[in-house]
Amino acid sequence: MADADSKLKDLSISETKKKKDGNPTKAPKKPQQPKKKIEGKELIGIDVAKEADLGEWYQQVITKGQMISYYDVAGCYILEPSSYAIWENIKAWFDNQIKTLKVRNAYFPIFISADNLEREKEHVEGFAAEVAWVTQGGKSKLDKPVAVRPTSETAMYPYFARKIQSHRDLPLKLNQWNNVVRWEFKHPMPFIRSREFLWQEGHTAHLTKEEAGAEVRQILDWYSDIYQELLATPVIKGQKTENEKFPGADYTTTIEGFIPATGRGIQAATSHCLGQHFSKMFNITVEDPNAKETGKSEKIHVWQNSWGLTTRSIGVMILTHGDNRGLVIPPRVAEIQVIVIPVGVTAKTTPEAKEDLYKKVQSITDDLRSVGVRAETDYREGYSPGWKFNDWELKGIPLRIEFGPKDAEKGQVTTSRRDVANKDEARGEIKVDDLKDAVPKLLEQIQTDMFNRADAEFRNHRKQLTNWDDFVPTLNGKNVVLVPHCEGEKCEDEIKDKSARKALGDDVAEDSKAPAMGAKSLCIPFDQPEGIVKGETKCINPDCKDFAKSWILFGRSY
Repeated sequence: MADADSKLKDLSISETKKKKDGNPTKAPKKPQQPKKKIEGKELIGIDVAKEADLGEWYQQVITKGQMISYYDVAGCYILEPSSYAIWENIKAWFDNQIKTLKVRNAYFPIFISADNLEREKEHVEGFAAEVAWVTQGGKSKLDKPVAVRPTSETAMYPYFARKIQSHRDLPLKLNQWNNVVRWEFKHPMPFIRSREFLWQEGHTAHLTKEEAGAEVRQILDWYSDIYQELLATPVIKGQKTENEKFPGADYTTTIEGFIPATGRGIQAATSHCLGQHFSKMFNITVEDPNAKETGKSEKIHVWQNSWGLTTRSIGVMILTHGDNRGLVIPPRVAEIQVIVIPVGVTAKTTPEAKEDLYKKVQSITDDLRSVGVRAETDYREGYSPGWKFNDWELKGIPLRIEFGPKDAEKGQVTTSRRDVANKDEARGEIKVDDLKDAVPKLLEQIQTDMFNRADAEFRNHRKQLTNWDDFVPTLNGKNVVLVPHCEGEKCEDEIKDKSARKALGDDVAEDSKAPAMGAKSLCIPFDQPEGIVKGETKCINPDCKDFAKSWILFGRSY
């Protein structure tokens, strides 16, 4: 049986036309909110439960929630304003952080010459299967094909070689916010795996290994903050194994996330120390500033870093927090944090009373905006308040405020939190006079509660093991596992093969519903538990004769 997320296939326009809803590019004249029942629960908008069919649920959430529209090139997607706003909030925060390190933004062309791309063998081999090549311009065949950038090391480093002529030119720190293309042939999955995606890529050059290493860790800490502080999504910081490090890097640090619905790990962002590999390849050198003291006048190859975060972060957020009513967006990144909806307007309401109510609603919205809350008002005619409630819940707006004649009499508003599953428990009341203080505090409480719930779930699905017999059954329980390992590359490959279903046999009842893929190393966590005794603790692989060097996090992954 295929695992749930195997249904997360690309839907190009031609494929989507086969579905009942027809062509997704043609919106219905009036928004439709289908109602169906799943296991006795009425679902509005999303007509499949997350736990029943994750692939279909995800497709519905990102399209009906207006995060993504499909495009007529398979594996490429339109980011709608609500999802792009999340990326803009991430960008604004991170851009401010890196500028404290005097990183400057620049832009390099999307095309890379074949000569430059192929100069670093290990690097190009890591991307060879995913590189898109331009072979024709207009009606003319190109003399040499030009690559569409999968990443920009080889595009930028000839410039670095020209720019850096002295140790006084160091450090050189550049970042670009751009798109890249990786022509993957696996099932595309919007945000998570697409042929074109947005990211930032920082590239820096330093005089010493120590200076480069300090930046690598600082950037990784900020990436962790983006996920945990902005997206309310827990991650683990660590270093990639030799098998999994970035092609051409000295070492790769990473933050690893977790998708509870599938029990899989997911690489969230990486910060690489490239060492001197690329500087030797592209001849990026400076005179030794200590030459007078040492008596040597040799050239020094600079130490380089590269680091990147992508729009995959939005997909991880959606998969972590979304529920059977739709999106659930953390307040700090939401385009709209609060939606204010007038209620209690009936056919008997006089025009004067309606106008008075709407003025009060607008005043509430203006008061919230005056204290920095991103608030909007829904005055749409022809839709009931209940329909509007469901519509904004589908879009994941963190907080809803309702205000009607009865609320006006009491001098209060009714609130509803999107992150609380029980609708009765989600509701509350706030005095109108207290809104400027109370709503920002409530939004922060929502942010904190969302992270705490997700963090508790991730921790509950991280299992520490020392016995190989428990390895696969624990994975099948939708967990990732922390195990003692020798850090051997061959041993790591063996674990991946041994934990795949093909190695266990399809007749193993316990594994018959589990994904076919084996587990790979996710990272060597910086936060290492106690328990490994050097020279005594065995590697988790029963066929390995070496002792364990560290606890390594393994899991099935995206």
